[in-house]
Amino acid sequence: MHRRMLSFLLLVSLLPAGCAYDDLPESTGEWPRRPVKVVVPFGAGGGSDTFARIVQRAVRDQHLLPQPLVIINVPGAGATIGSRRVKDARPDGYTLLMLHEAILTAKYSGNVSYGPEAFEPIAGMGGDHLVFAVADDSPFANLADLMAAAAEQPDTIAFSANLGAPSQFGGLLLEKTTPGAAFRFVQIGGGAKRFHSLVGGHADISAFSVAEYLQFRDGGLRALAICTEERHPELPDVPTAREQGYDVISGNLFFWWAPKGTPPDRVDRIRTMLRRVMESESVREQLARMQVEPTYLEGEELAADLAEREARITSVAERQFVDLPNIPRAVLIVTGLFGILVLVQAMRQRGRTAALNALQQRSPEEGPPGRSPVRLVLLCMVATLAYVGLLQWDVVGFRRATFVYVVVVALLLSPQPRRSLVPAGLLAGLLSVGLHALFTQVLVLDLP
Repeated sequence: MHRRMLSFLLLVSLLPAGCAYDDLPESTGEWPRRPVKVVVPFGAGGGSDTFARIVQRAVRDQHLLPQPLVIINVPGAGATIGSRRVKDARPDGYTLLMLHEAILTAKYSGNVSYGPEAFEPIAGMGGDHLVFAVADDSPFANLADLMAAAAEQPDTIAFSANLGAPSQFGGLLLEKTTPGAAFRFVQIGGGAKRFHSLVGGHADISAFSVAEYLQFRDGGLRALAICTEERHPELPDVPTAREQGYDVISGNLFFWWAPKGTPPDRVDRIRTMLRRVMESESVREQLARMQVEPTYLEGEELAADLAEREARITSVAERQFVDLPNIPRAVLIVTGLFGILVLVQAMRQRGRTAALNALQQRSPEEGPPGRSPVRLVLLCMVATLAYVGLLQWDVVGFRRATFVYVVVVALLLSPQPRRSLVPAGLLAGLLSVGLHALFTQVLVLDLP
């Protein structure tokens, strides 16, 4: 019985991820037949969350989908926890991601090893721009003063940022315009925290969206420049960076993404929905109050915009991917040591059995049949090599491969496999889910 179960588990583990039943997108029937989740990888109440909820209300009020959009806030790790969740979701059109330029900055800052290429692009909506701002009592009257100080005393001007996010890359673009200039980037976090760092005297400069700057301006902020080609109508007294001789253009769009492999007809359906949202007069009025431009891009225009942003970001950042721990090597080492331990223990047990048989004047063949230690170790090594191969070549996901591997090894090592099947399954489930949560949620690492 247990041999048939082992064979079944091994066959399931060898199935490609796209061919497993629980990974197949729905290919028949009306879509959507249940609510569509939109992951916003930031906390509730921020600019991204507000924009997503404007879209959500428009979809509901205009009956653009037969099922509701559900906003899921997944903050943390510079938006990478939420983006990874969508990247690994089933490509069935029921899980979407709304994430701005951070999908690029996270990649090129080394926070994750993936970017737009890991998703199906749907549309870009709602233009916004960066404003460089200081505290009201700052000694810097303009960008020339700031950059002269950054060049004369490198790494002394504290630039408050969310490292790996657009706020930092805006500073990197500004830094690049002046030879010898270097800011000291300080990890602070979101717009509200960066505002408090300036007025509290903990930083010298930061970058904000237009909406953030207007929100915080009366609390003690002063704009040095806006990163647009022309002055902003809401900030007519704030010169552009280009006006001051610094070629920095930096803005944002709220990009919508689907998991790679999402059926094209569903992507088109979502795209049509978003286009109609942006055509709505009520939505345009709400965006105007947020100082967000009613921009809408799709298709070739979207691809060109993403390419331009990527080129701009790569000009100031070297790709330094955070490598995964060498999980296959670690598994081989641990399993090898475990195999040696099992072999030694089995040999000792075999010696004790032989001695007992001698005392009882029996031959080993008369005793109960036992498992060959060498065969046991070889089977464990084969299972380990299969597990390592599945992870190394990304054939199946980490949780599934780990679950099957733990069950197989536990049954191989158990003297009574039939009785051990349920405990082995419980242990495998705990380890596969627990280790996946540890690596992805706590250590913020990519796994197959």
